Amino acid sequence: MNPNNENLQTAKVRHSKTLMSTVWLIPVAAAIVGSYLFVQNVRSQGPEITLYMDNADGIAVETTSIRVLNVEVGRVSKIRLREDQKGVEITAKLNRESADLMRKDTQFWVVKPRIDQNGITGLGTLLSGSYIAFTPGTSTEEADKFTVADLPPVTAIGQTGLRLKLSGKTGKMVNVGSPVLYEDQVVGTVEKAKFDPTTRMVEYSIFIQSPNENLVNSGSRFWLDSGINVKMDGGGVKIDSAPLSALLSGAITFDTPVANEKTPVQAAKSGQSFEIYNNRAEIENKPNERTLYYVVFFNSSVRGLDTGSPVEYKGLRIGSVVNVPYFQDEDSHKLFQNGWIPVRVRIDPERIEQGSRAETKEYWQNTLQAALNKGLVATLASNNLVLGSKMVELTDAASDGTTLKPLAQYGGDVVIATRGGGFDDLQAQVSKLLHKFNALPLDKTVGELNGSLKELQTTLKSAQTMLASANKLASQSSTQNLPAELNKTLSELRQTLQWVSPQSPVYQDVQSTLNSLDRTLKNVQPVINTLKEKPNALIFNKGDQDPVPKGK
Repeated sequence: MNPNNENLQTAKVRHSKTLMSTVWLIPVAAAIVGSYLFVQNVRSQGPEITLYMDNADGIAVETTSIRVLNVEVGRVSKIRLREDQKGVEITAKLNRESADLMRKDTQFWVVKPRIDQNGITGLGTLLSGSYIAFTPGTSTEEADKFTVADLPPVTAIGQTGLRLKLSGKTGKMVNVGSPVLYEDQVVGTVEKAKFDPTTRMVEYSIFIQSPNENLVNSGSRFWLDSGINVKMDGGGVKIDSAPLSALLSGAITFDTPVANEKTPVQAAKSGQSFEIYNNRAEIENKPNERTLYYVVFFNSSVRGLDTGSPVEYKGLRIGSVVNVPYFQDEDSHKLFQNGWIPVRVRIDPERIEQGSRAETKEYWQNTLQAALNKGLVATLASNNLVLGSKMVELTDAASDGTTLKPLAQYGGDVVIATRGGGFDDLQAQVSKLLHKFNALPLDKTVGELNGSLKELQTTLKSAQTMLASANKLASQSSTQNLPAELNKTLSELRQTLQWVSPQSPVYQDVQSTLNSLDRTLKNVQPVINTLKEKPNALIFNKGDQDPVPKGK
């Protein structure tokens, strides 16, 4: 221990009570106010949502707005690529009032200039730029992640109606937003349309607006209706035009048969599936469980006979051609050996019944078999001479022609005998006519005709010479004066004839002379008679007649 430290005095500590400096209150107050403002700012900003898009075309940070009913409720705050690099991820901040609008079924889409079947939309974005719009959902479940569609929704959420599914192997396809028609009236819209490459079928989702859902039942039939369809057949030219609303974009049309005892139907349910066809004719030609199938054989050309060609009986269509050709069991290898081509046809009983009571399939099988037993045959007939199309005609008319029926059944179907007729008969007659024409002595006839033509040419030359002489004679002055001289001669003849008219003196003198001559002839008549009896009466007097002796 240091001895010097012993002399040091211990300091006394005195504690004094002092208040905290007011300077420290300023940062505390600032922190409290800042915290309050931060909380208020967070609460006023509303929720933050994430949007997924294929690309960010037309989207910009702090520029692209989020709108509902064209009212801005937020803006895009961030854009980045998705982790899988299959699109972009957009973060948008919304205001507090729009928080309740973010439901699981809320739909987002990009609004930009667009031209479609409904017209031109989004022209206002040419100046303001594209923006993201949405339709509030009705789900009770909230959400903060959504997929943005490129097209606006076809139907509004909450709109009442009927949603149906259509599928079929159609050769064409209508777009989303195309109308659904019933008797040319718009009753719905196509919501979805896609092609399945696996099944090679087109699938549609359509929405029928209320109260039009009552037009659909289990028997409704759907088909595509687009553009102008021109059909030329034996009945002439048929033009079927879609309504103006579907003329360019196309439409889906349906009809509903009236429910009755023959065709019981049920009301359609939401989500129910139906088959869709290319056109209405395809529906009308669709076979059913009562359809009857037959096979016919032709040994003449089947050019112009196609699938769907009519089968008629005395002008009434009762069926259609199903397959041309219809070879079975590799019979196509025997084409040149057999010389015939099989064609499969079908008979539709409903075409024959024409609204009458529907009979069973067995009834029509027996009826047609009875007709075949009585001589019903099939022939190839012309359906349209201009297009060269043909049809199969069933006829029971008597004919001396031979029939073709190589088999009783073919491929499980009854075979109908065939014979040449119609166009085949016409070809045969034309062939015979040409054969007779070729047999004519055309060389001799042509030689005689050439001689006659030469004589005719000589005659025509003579006639031309005579006409030239006549023209020359007519051009002479003496010939031209001939009409005047002829008129003068006729005038003199007229004056001469006036002298011998009944009132003229000359005529009266001649008449008096003739009367005197007549009287003289009458006076001389006795003398002439006497001379006839006695020629010498002029020399000798007329003696008495010899007396007639009297009898005793």
